[in-house]
Amino acid sequence: MGTSSNKKIKEYANEMPLELRRAIEAINDDFRLAVFFVLLKHGEMSFSQIMAELEIPRKDSSILSHHLKILEKGALIKNEFAKKEGTDSHSFYNLTDFGEDVLNGLMNTLSIPRLADEPIEPLKKLLYQVGSNVSENAFKEATK
Repeated sequence: MGTSSNKKIKEYANEMPLELRRAIEAINDDFRLAVFFVLLKHGEMSFSQIMAELEIPRKDSSILSHHLKILEKGALIKNEFAKKEGTDSHSFYNLTDFGEDVLNGLMNTLSIPRLADEPIEPLKKLLYQVGSNVSENAFKEATK
């Protein structure tokens, strides 16, 4: 039985907000996780700076472009075009508010339940946070 035709599986899977599903898909890759954490650590960076920090050869620049687009689609990062003094770059990347919310929410889930049958409340909190109007608006803004 294929999962794509199972209505119950789809029904339960669709209980997770679309924003969170896209974000999870976007960070479900070591390359994209590295980019995500480089931006978290350093803040706004140009394409060239990301390439240099991750030691990506120039010939593989299209691979970085591909992964940046997936992170943007997941609304975790944003790309802004601007001419900034002292740099030849025009394209800059940074985490979105939604990306920071997702990261903070995931980090909050790291608490270990005291009892084996105790629910992990921070996970519920994350789901509510992602479903909040603030995160929904940030996601909508980032995916325009």
